[in-house]
Amino acid sequence: MDELNVNQMQTEGKPTVNVLLLAKWTNILFWLIIVSTVANMLTSENVTNAVPLLAFSGRIVNIASTAAYGVILLKIASESIHYRKSAICCFFTAAISIAVMPISDNMEFFIAIPVVIVSIVVNMIGEYYEFMGHTNVLRDVDRTLSDKWFKLWKWYVGTFLGMIGGTVLAVMIPLLGLIIVLASTIGTLVVSIVKIVYIYKMSKVFRNFSAQ
Repeated sequence: MDELNVNQMQTEGKPTVNVLLLAKWTNILFWLIIVSTVANMLTSENVTNAVPLLAFSGRIVNIASTAAYGVILLKIASESIHYRKSAICCFFTAAISIAVMPISDNMEFFIAIPVVIVSIVVNMIGEYYEFMGHTNVLRDVDRTLSDKWFKLWKWYVGTFLGMIGGTVLAVMIPLLGLIIVLASTIGTLVVSIVKIVYIYKMSKVFRNFSAQ
């Protein structure tokens, strides 16, 4: 968005987005992220080894919540085209997860690497468009929170690159590489938590704005 449009919106003092629509559906996004986070915890290696059925249930819930997340993003796509692109990535991610579920353990070894790579790339693209969507719809409602979403994307990319760099470095300098991977992993966890907080704040901002 160019500087002229930004200044126009600030002058008008009225949001160019549907705050009622965004207040409703961003609140649902918040709860879906909570559900997805719990589901991911259930699919951890420890849970899978201890209670396979519980881990399987977690995978089902995770797929369902990912698809539902995409549906909600489509519902607010009228406010930012970025949401539509992010929704497509959600559906693609859910489809990949469904496709690999019936694959046997012996076959997983041969397709694990390409599947993981594709999933990571699609997920990053989806996250980018979602973050940019949030940045755009908040621009004339809460500029500070809008900027925070953009900065959070930079942190997201930074932690991801840190994990890759640390993994490569671990081959040459194991200890240093391990430290970088550990720090990046913690950073990724922090980014995930901050994302949940920001979505909650965003929903609250739109609810308060619509009540004025």
